[in-house]
Amino acid sequence: MSHSHSARRKALKALLAADQPLILPGAYDALSAQLVERAGYSATYIGSFAAAASGFGMPDVGLLTLNEMVDQARRIVESTSVPVLADAENGFYGAPNIWRTIQAFESAGVCGVHIEDNLGGKHTAAPAGLLPTEHMSQKIRAAVDARTDPDFLVIARSDAAWVNHDVEECVQRLESYIDAGADMVFAPALPAGDLARVRPRLVAPVMVPGDLLDVPGSDDPAATIEEYAEAGADVILLWYTLIGAASKNVDDVLRTLRASNEVTAVKHLVTNQHAFESIMGYDRFEQRSAQYAAPPATPQTDPVPGKQRKETP
Repeated sequence: MSHSHSARRKALKALLAADQPLILPGAYDALSAQLVERAGYSATYIGSFAAAASGFGMPDVGLLTLNEMVDQARRIVESTSVPVLADAENGFYGAPNIWRTIQAFESAGVCGVHIEDNLGGKHTAAPAGLLPTEHMSQKIRAAVDARTDPDFLVIARSDAAWVNHDVEECVQRLESYIDAGADMVFAPALPAGDLARVRPRLVAPVMVPGDLLDVPGSDDPAATIEEYAEAGADVILLWYTLIGAASKNVDDVLRTLRASNEVTAVKHLVTNQHAFESIMGYDRFEQRSAQYAAPPATPQTDPVPGKQRKETP
């Protein structure tokens, strides 16, 4: 892609300045990111949950390395032209060394990363707790200092409303992270009603997950996209929907195929091959093939080596 990193970061900032919140579908690989762009969305995202599942078939429990997350993000950036946000987990390093995380993601071309205060155990029954606010604030300060492009966003995530079920602690932490220089804050499991109440205290853009499925006793989001928008969310992240859709639909196709043993039974669930090839750009390859086709080879007229040509009298 010819779209410069700087141009994409400026484009994302313009999207954040718009009157309507940015709806941000989370991709899980390069193809899904292309489909997000093709569907008309203005930006996309790669999270550790989707990256761990799609790239390694593993749970999101802190197993991915910095390089593995950055590589997945880079492939998405290179395959699309829209701005890309990425999940930088807990920063991968302490404050003195977090410059390496920022440098790596910046070089990969993403427009920003979120760094969290969760100590581990996400999506399990026993979260490990939260990093002390002061330590997390130092990470944010170090991350801001480390960036070389001022348009690269440093987003501070607090999981206090998710892990501790404490809205006030979450807001206080986010306020501290904003004071430390965060360009945006991210608050999973913050109910829309509570967001509306505390939104005036947060003097930075706010991102919330719009498809958070970790609501106790429920498999549904805590609020609708519209309700989050009305509550003052600037970015509504759909981090799970696409990887969940991929899992369900592939599983449905395989089960149906196994039961029927006929491809015709699942054709209605499968993208037409020619349509898929169009998405992947086979037509552009054909155009390049025609453009750079070599001219037909000229027949060889030179004598065979070792033989003398007869002279005509």
